[in-house]
Amino acid sequence: MIGYRSDAIMKTVSVREFYRNARLVDGLPEGQQLVVTANGKAKFVVSRNGRPKMTRKLAEERAVGRVGGSKFDGTAFLASLKK
Repeated sequence: MIGYRSDAIMKTVSVREFYRNARLVDGLPEGQQLVVTANGKAKFVVSRNGRPKMTRKLAEERAVGRVGGSKFDGTAFLASLKK
């Protein structure tokens, strides 16, 4: 059974359908929620969020090692992630 609510973008599926069809989550658009129900009652909600965008500030916060310099070398940072 698939249904939609008008106040939010939600798709409702049964537990059986959820476990048998993994593509439901893969095909879920960003911002849409998938409500999984059992015996007509909501059991859990699955949502798909976009990947966080890497910014200079985030890269400096996540960098390992000395980061106190005046300039940030983004190329060296990316190279260190590949090792």
